Amino acid sequence: MSNKKEDLFGLNNDSEEEDVSLDEEEQEDSRFSKSRLQKQSLSDEDSEADSDAEESEAEDTDVDMEEKTAADDNDDESEDDDNELDAEGYDAPKDLSAFGATTKKRVRTAKKVKSLTPEELEKFEKARKKTGVCYLSRIPLFMKPSRVRSLLEKHGEIGRIYLVPEDGKVTARRKKYTKNRRTNFTEGWVEFKDKAIAKALAEHLNMKEIGGKRKSQYYHDMWNIKYLPKFKWNHLTEHMAHEKQARQQRLRNEIAQSNRENKTYIQNVERAKMLQNMEQKKRKREGEPTTPVKQKIQRTFEQRGNVNREVDPKKSGKNAMDKMDSNLKGVLGSIFSKK
Repeated sequence: MSNKKEDLFGLNNDSEEEDVSLDEEEQEDSRFSKSRLQKQSLSDEDSEADSDAEESEAEDTDVDMEEKTAADDNDDESEDDDNELDAEGYDAPKDLSAFGATTKKRVRTAKKVKSLTPEELEKFEKARKKTGVCYLSRIPLFMKPSRVRSLLEKHGEIGRIYLVPEDGKVTARRKKYTKNRRTNFTEGWVEFKDKAIAKALAEHLNMKEIGGKRKSQYYHDMWNIKYLPKFKWNHLTEHMAHEKQARQQRLRNEIAQSNRENKTYIQNVERAKMLQNMEQKKRKREGEPTTPVKQKIQRTFEQRGNVNREVDPKKSGKNAMDKMDSNLKGVLGSIFSKK
């Protein structure tokens, strides 16, 4: 009876279990024939070529994905910058050349900065001297810089606006208890192209209602605005930079102080361990137990003598008159006698 046996390589060979000899098996075995080896070599070459093509395609796709991710990262960075500026209370138009300032773009590659010509420098100084800055001592609740710009730009051309956010502790407390995550500002500065317009506007709008639409939440709020003479925007930036450096210096001093305290504490702990080890070694030499045995404290109190609460009539004040002199008795009797 003949059966089809499956060998280790997964090939089916037609052979009889008992009747077929070893020589016949070698003749009929086609696993190592020339035609089969040639077919295998061709198939291996095709598979290698396919694998190379797949690797090249994968590399191309990886390059494309890297380019896309880089472009997405650039877009995300630009959006993050805009959000940070809005959160910090800074707002400015794209073109600030009329205000004596140049717009700075983020450039990754280092480029040479061209020096200004004398004509451009003179124009820049004139534009800067012509500008005026107004101070807002109070900002209505949750009013953003864009809203301030929309309210003031109808009176004159506005350059940069900077509003100071409220204290972080106050913001955290408000977010915790009221669940209000809006940004609130306390004070601000507004730059105008013409200082004469800025001065007139400050005198006109100060202590007047903001107005606008009656449905607006800022309709009944008051303007608290003041013109700052001989004050330019670079003075504000210098003051902010100075405050930032002072804050960083205070932070560095606090960190250094905490490091010193931590170092002294560690030194004291190490010194205490060293003294404890010395004491244990001394006890070992003397034959005493290394760990001190805790003894119960027994307090002794002196016992008072027995006190007799009963009053002796002889010692009491009832018989005191008998022991007194007769003359003294007469005097006391005349004083306390009933008349």
